[in-house]
Amino acid sequence: MLNKKNLPLYIALAVPVLMIILVAAFIYLPGIGKKPAHNFLYMTGNNVYDYAYNNIGYQVNGGHLVYNPPASPAPNQPNYPASGDVHFYLYDVANNQAKEVTLAEAEGYNLDSSNTSSDGYTIQQGNGNSGDFLFGGGGGDYTSWFIKGHNRAIKLNLKLTGAYYSNFRFLGWTE
Repeated sequence: MLNKKNLPLYIALAVPVLMIILVAAFIYLPGIGKKPAHNFLYMTGNNVYDYAYNNIGYQVNGGHLVYNPPASPAPNQPNYPASGDVHFYLYDVANNQAKEVTLAEAEGYNLDSSNTSSDGYTIQQGNGNSGDFLFGGGGGDYTSWFIKGHNRAIKLNLKLTGAYYSNFRFLGWTE
C-alpha cells in the first residue's frame, strides 16, 4: 500500500523516469517498421574511392553510369591508379545482398547519385559508435559499411574486392 506521506517522493522519482521513456519513444517510434526501399549500385576494386585525383573515370551523369577517361593529375598531386579489375554490384536492400552486374547492365540503370536516398537513407563506412566514458569507448568499426536512416543502422553484406580502405565506391540509388 502507498504511504501518502511519501507520495511527493514517489512522484519526484517517477517524473525523470517518465521523461526518459517519453523522449526515447519520440526518438525511436517514428522509425519502427521503416525499411530502406531503394537499391543502390556500387563499384569495387583497387583504388576506386571517389577523390578528385582518382584515376577511375566511372561517373553518374544524367542519371546513368558513364565512363569519362580520367584527366592526368596535376603536378605534385598524388595519383593512385586503379589496378586489377573493377566490378559493379547492384545491392538489394530488401534481401541485404549484392549481385554482380555487367558494365552494360550498370549503364542501363537510372541512378540518383545524391548521398541520401529519397526515403532518407545514406551509406556510411563504419558504425561511428565508439561509445563514451560511461559505456566503454573504443574504436568504431571502419571495415564495415552500413545503411543508416530513421534512427537505425543496418550492416551491409557487400561483396568487395581490392585493397582495405579504397575498395568501395557508391555510385547511386536505383530509381
